[in-house]
Amino acid sequence: MATNAYGNGGTTATVDTASYGTTRGNTVVHFYDRAGVKAANRVNLYGQFADRKSMPKKMGKTFKISKFLHVYDRALNDTEFSEKGYLSARSVDEVNTALTNASLAEGAKDVNKRSIQKITMETSVARYGEMIDYTDEVGLFSEDTMQVRYREELGELANSRMEDLIQLDMLATPTVMRAGSAGSLLEMDEDSIVSYDLIRKAVRKLVRNRAKKNTSLVTGSTKIDTRTIDKSFYAIIGANVKGDLELLTRGAGSEKEFVYVPSHKYASAGTLVEGEVGAMHEVRFIESEAAVVYAGAVGTIGAVPPQNYAGELSITGAIDLGSVTPADRGNFDVFPILFPTQGCFATVGLKGQGKIKFNSKSPEIVENANPYGTNGFFSYNFFYAGIILEEEKLLKVLVTASA
Repeated sequence: MATNAYGNGGTTATVDTASYGTTRGNTVVHFYDRAGVKAANRVNLYGQFADRKSMPKKMGKTFKISKFLHVYDRALNDTEFSEKGYLSARSVDEVNTALTNASLAEGAKDVNKRSIQKITMETSVARYGEMIDYTDEVGLFSEDTMQVRYREELGELANSRMEDLIQLDMLATPTVMRAGSAGSLLEMDEDSIVSYDLIRKAVRKLVRNRAKKNTSLVTGSTKIDTRTIDKSFYAIIGANVKGDLELLTRGAGSEKEFVYVPSHKYASAGTLVEGEVGAMHEVRFIESEAAVVYAGAVGTIGAVPPQNYAGELSITGAIDLGSVTPADRGNFDVFPILFPTQGCFATVGLKGQGKIKFNSKSPEIVENANPYGTNGFFSYNFFYAGIILEEEKLLKVLVTASA
């Protein structure tokens, strides 16, 4: 291994690149850490839709946030809200009754009183971290640039953990739609595949729930075979769902057309977000390699029909299988389509605390735990908390997919 000399403020610090983790030559160590931080920001598919909240230090691990509900809206726990949203589809009789109840007679006193409801949501900060340990022989006998390699691997692992945390927290939303006639995961089958009508219904539900569209209009172009894309919601999908979207059509005969527009056919493709692959009916789709699946024992459509499955979604968005073994479930894989609209979700960070922290210790450091100077390590750790701010505006649509 070569020995390199680096200048530092007028003095020279000698750095032996075989001594991984050494505290000498802080310029080089900073370069290594920067490689890890860059890797920790490799993918931001889910994180790009999360607002940022900060929590002061020395205030405990619980973060709380409150909001007021409008007195003129349907209550979130009403059956009518689930079917119709906040204000849409009100009958004439309902509106007339409400206006009558708000009228004032001559000389009216304390009548028509209303109350304002305030709700408080909370989440707890948790810490996550992993490490790689190694011996001094890595530096003695390896020709690889292991300083950078270790940090990059840990950085990418941390990035994956962060994306998974955000994804699972978003999937914990209680606002759920299922394809076909399925009333639960038990009933998901080959008729629960994604369809054009299902996406239309999802858009209608979000509009009724007063969700804000993520994008503005993609205007026209003079280029041949490009499309204007309307104001849209974003939806995160996996590769299986994308494959079915690409085959969807509407109309019949000479009027039959494919309804999915690949992103390369947008009139202006310069407005794409990370991972965007196409659009359909006021929805722009983002493909995620890491999109999770509620896994059945058999798999996707074309396998054995479902039988004896007894699992259901838990509050964390995972399937609670109880004592049922995979061999007994026999249900199809179920794939979520996630609609993260504006302001519906946030992550919480500690003020003054970086997104991720890398640590290292060289085998050269001799102490009680390392008496022979043969063992070192690299590690990362970060704090995380996620919170659904407006559950009605964070929609999860569950579908099956073709094999």
